[in-house]
Amino acid sequence: MHRIFRTLTISLVVCSTALPGASAAEMMTDQSKVETVSRGEFVQWAVEALQLSAPANCVLSVKRIPAALKSSLCAAYASHALDIWKDKPTLLLQQPITRMEAVEIATALSSGNATADISRLRDVKTATEKTAVMHAIARKWLQPLRPAFFGGRRNLTGAEAYSIIRSIGSADEAPANDSAGSGANSLPKSALQNAVWNIIQRDYLRSDKLDTSDVSYKSIEGLVQSLKDPYTLFFRPNQASDFESQIKGQLNGAIGAHVEMKEGYPTIVAPLSGSPAEKAGLKPGDRLLSANGKTLTGLTLDTAVNLIRGDKGTIVTLGILRDGAAMTVSVVRDNISIPDYEVSWKGNIAVVKLSQFGDNADRNMRSVFAAINEKHPRGIILDMRNNPGGLLHAAIEVASNFVPKGSPIVQVKSKTDSLTNRTDEEPTVDAGIPLVLLVNKGSASASEIMAGAMKDLKRAIIVGTGTFGKGTVQEFVNFQSGEALKLTVAEFLSPYGNKIDGTGVQPDIFIDTLPTAATDAQLDKALQIFQ
Repeated sequence: MHRIFRTLTISLVVCSTALPGASAAEMMTDQSKVETVSRGEFVQWAVEALQLSAPANCVLSVKRIPAALKSSLCAAYASHALDIWKDKPTLLLQQPITRMEAVEIATALSSGNATADISRLRDVKTATEKTAVMHAIARKWLQPLRPAFFGGRRNLTGAEAYSIIRSIGSADEAPANDSAGSGANSLPKSALQNAVWNIIQRDYLRSDKLDTSDVSYKSIEGLVQSLKDPYTLFFRPNQASDFESQIKGQLNGAIGAHVEMKEGYPTIVAPLSGSPAEKAGLKPGDRLLSANGKTLTGLTLDTAVNLIRGDKGTIVTLGILRDGAAMTVSVVRDNISIPDYEVSWKGNIAVVKLSQFGDNADRNMRSVFAAINEKHPRGIILDMRNNPGGLLHAAIEVASNFVPKGSPIVQVKSKTDSLTNRTDEEPTVDAGIPLVLLVNKGSASASEIMAGAMKDLKRAIIVGTGTFGKGTVQEFVNFQSGEALKLTVAEFLSPYGNKIDGTGVQPDIFIDTLPTAATDAQLDKALQIFQ
């Protein structure tokens, strides 16, 4: 299942460490020193090393398969290499793979027979294990950890994975890389890049002062920036850690606003409720031009955000452009905890303020709405104003409270396939309880999935303004060395195929009056609907 992040990120979250498109040999060279290897990594590397193709019309019986791994998993499934997990509802692709699992998969994928004396190994018991271990020893994939102990239950290390992958299929050959860099998985002009780098190292006057790590990162960042996709980003380790903290609801030294690139400018998607940004008067749509006198235009989103953030208690003066007028706003940075949701009551009408579709919403919203339903409310208001999105699965979980099991919630279209995500649980809220959604131009991503689904399925009345219009899906790829890649891999549409990216979801009742401390015309209208 894809997972989407907020619109600073609204990304499909997949914690696989294998980079789609990179050759197995290249990935293994980078990862050979890590302590453990995940199941998803090993399967992908082994399939790529053997150059196996996925069968047409592959259907996997397990849930939550990341798009980047589907082809490799289908190829492995066709070779019965995944039979070792056939009784499991999910493959747990992030879980470390054991030595025994690795050799069983490698044996199933590779051809030929091999024999070795394993009679002394007391921890190798089943026929499948014996066959796999014989292959491992005879082909010099792995050796027993001790004279009578193979160690199949131990986690596979990066060095051991490297040994296996190099030994099977084509992975023991150097990747094709001609002078033009025309190999199927080769970086364009990779030979030229290597030649330039070699010349720099050999002849550059100050080559001894080069920060090779920074050179590597800037090369990767340049590659990612060349895509000209504001939602595709490469994260260095500290940035990746910050990003994952955000989806868990923690922001340190921040102003408390979700920022996205729009028309080349860092733009406020939504200030968080009660945040320093909201208190300072920042609004959705504000374009950020500078931070403490340093220009933000022409920078990557991450670089711009890093200039905005700082130590708790310090002040950042932002130059902004609002409705064509330039102005400055000073904001006191703070450490911010983001609550996913808050429940209040207006008489017998439940008002659920959903700030983001984060981990807490994913885990708890069904129980929250079940508890509300037990009180037999006259209606429910789901306030998603300034909700910048979050996890796709959380959006489906929230939607599942209000529609029959099996209802379509969102279409996800990638380069290779199209998938309609449906609810897989019964609703918690009685069908006769009316629902109103509050949205505005700060409602983005997963919020737009929820709004689009409820509008198509005619389950709710939508009040407010048009939403942000963020309709693409990003996959979040974690590397074990700490870096991460957030890559646009698909577009999402409403259940009936209505486009969201660039257009947003339009309300049934349009009210653009902004809430104040004294009045909230949008909420008042929602309450009137139940009278």
